[in-house]
Amino acid sequence: MSRPVIFYAPHADDETLNMGITIAEHVAAGRPTHVVLMTHGRVTGALDAINGTTYSGYWKATHDPAVEGYEPLTKDTLAEARVNEFHHACGQLGVPKENQHVEYLDDPATGETITYDEAKAVIEKYIALYPDADHYTLSYHDIHPDHAVCGQALQDLYTAGKIPYYIRFMISMATRNDLEAKGAAIPGGGWKDVPTDSTITQKVINACRCYEAWAPTLGAYAVGYHSVAGQFDKLLANPFHYMHMPGQ
Repeated sequence: MSRPVIFYAPHADDETLNMGITIAEHVAAGRPTHVVLMTHGRVTGALDAINGTTYSGYWKATHDPAVEGYEPLTKDTLAEARVNEFHHACGQLGVPKENQHVEYLDDPATGETITYDEAKAVIEKYIALYPDADHYTLSYHDIHPDHAVCGQALQDLYTAGKIPYYIRFMISMATRNDLEAKGAAIPGGGWKDVPTDSTITQKVINACRCYEAWAPTLGAYAVGYHSVAGQFDKLLANPFHYMHMPGQ
């Protein structure tokens, strides 16, 4: 059997928006593919938009939960909705349910952001479970601190000799937008991972749809699209991910 590969997604939607093509390609190649969600997603600006506290740029209106027939979300019910979106999206990418793992690094008891030590401990856990795996996460160059600490922890574990096989780093859409706006180079020279065929592209399209679904009575609140609709649109218009090697 092929060696496993593990993808670490700091937040729900990172696995689709920033790694979805690569995940679907590994599944299609027959590799045991695991996706680790590092947080429950308690921290997002989408909460105020969904609750009607702020204008929703995605919805092009201000939600009114009383009129629309749903209860305003709490951080806990928002987190449940985000984790559900993650599971549905992973299913569309072809990742078996038993290979979808959820950690809880935004537990309010320990702080709602990911620390370097937390990220390192989670990665060490999966190194122990799958010692012959390859590992992918977002880049240590990322503008989001939760993303960057996951990348730095993976890089350091690799440098320390804890990972004998391959590691790769994905450039998030937010970081790509930031670099492009500055006219700055993409780390690693702009190496692109593109869909190998239309089947992979369709899997990514379907995974994105999981973050667009709006059915409050069924627990679907389009959290991903209320948060970063423009990033999803950019991926779908031209599907590829930038990635780079360790040390780049």
